[in-house]
Amino acid sequence: MVRGNIRKRGNKYQVTIDVGKDPVTGKRKRHYSTYNSEQEAQAAINEIIQNGSIRTVLDFMDEWLTITSRNLSPNTQYVYRKYIKMLEPYLANIYLHEMKRKRADLLMGKLLEKYKPSTVSKCRRLLATAFNRGVEWEEIEKNPFKGIQIRQEYREYTVWNPDDIERFLKFAKDRSKTHTGNPSFFVAYMLAIHTGMRKSEILGLRWENVDLEERTIKVKEAIHNLYGEGKKYTGRTKTRASRRLIAMPETLVQVLREHKTYLDSIDPTKVNYVVSTKKLGPIHQRNLTAAMQEIIKKADLPRIRFHDLRHTHASLLLAHGVNAKVIQERLGHSRIDTTLNTYSHVFPSQQREAADLFDEIIKKDV
Repeated sequence: MVRGNIRKRGNKYQVTIDVGKDPVTGKRKRHYSTYNSEQEAQAAINEIIQNGSIRTVLDFMDEWLTITSRNLSPNTQYVYRKYIKMLEPYLANIYLHEMKRKRADLLMGKLLEKYKPSTVSKCRRLLATAFNRGVEWEEIEKNPFKGIQIRQEYREYTVWNPDDIERFLKFAKDRSKTHTGNPSFFVAYMLAIHTGMRKSEILGLRWENVDLEERTIKVKEAIHNLYGEGKKYTGRTKTRASRRLIAMPETLVQVLREHKTYLDSIDPTKVNYVVSTKKLGPIHQRNLTAAMQEIIKKADLPRIRFHDLRHTHASLLLAHGVNAKVIQERLGHSRIDTTLNTYSHVFPSQQREAADLFDEIIKKDV
């Protein structure tokens, strides 16, 4: 039986909760907390007595994941469990009724002392999602994690100019014709550069979602890692925005036509995947990246990651005046803010053009 009492200490009111004996030590367990008014203190006691026990934030997170797991993919469940395990030392010592906005801010500060801002931001989103459900369950009045901002570290990345791209593709095409090369690799590079698709989307692309006549690609699926099991599977892309229709330039269409003819010639059986070795199925992501780095070294080009081909696609289009909304749609960003923030480095180069354009618009002497 949970019991509590209130004691005034100065201008504050201290609540003492007796929660019974510790099953391990046999000693009495007491919880202390302080409030600004007697009404707040009594409300805290009532909440605890109504619940029958003092629940920690960790207890709540475990319960939330258990209840909501039926609507989550195995990968999402794995990731959520991973982050909850990481947060365990912090959440196990905070009672649910104590988790107010100030405590949430302090928690984020503690996490930032140990983890990167990007990691802490993911933790905040996870906690905010869980506490939103707690509000819906009427177990929590407000979501203390809603609206907390985590300042992100500035990430620099390298993109190629048109000459770099031309040189890379020449070396990549030459390599694909050798006995050590794989023609599917060249097609993957072409897709990344000319559409801005993610690597997982390229490797999960099926011919049924490619329309060579209309010059469009339906991005609906991607290759996913089945976390914890070392397996891969093809499934839906993660967000609604990432499921999109991308227009292709004629150069890419021609490459895909030739590649389809090549695949049919080595194996008459109809193949599902565009980037494929037919008999072996989709190529391995690490092999694709390793081959790319070998080509970069041989061509003496600035070293970039495969994902930077996507950045290159977007940066070049933005630098040549393509509307940011169109770039957002091609990349599959859920919010245009993501596009604008990611490629903000491109916009300063357009400042001069904007200033000169304004002179042309206002053709009056001052």
